[in-house]
Amino acid sequence: MTHDELEKAIKHTKEEIYRMKQQIEENNDTKEKRRLQRGLKELQYLQLWQLDQLG
Repeated sequence: MTHDELEKAIKHTKEEIYRMKQQIEENNDTKEKRRLQRGLKELQYLQLWQLDQLG
């Protein structure tokens, strides 16, 4: 992955994290919230990995 591709991937992941957080706030179903929170955690781990690759 090139430096530019990695920066684009980081930006995309960041947008997905914000979108997921918004869905969690708007959702009232407990099961769905847990599912979304697991997805959020995965995105956060992905973001950490991407930042590590960048540095």
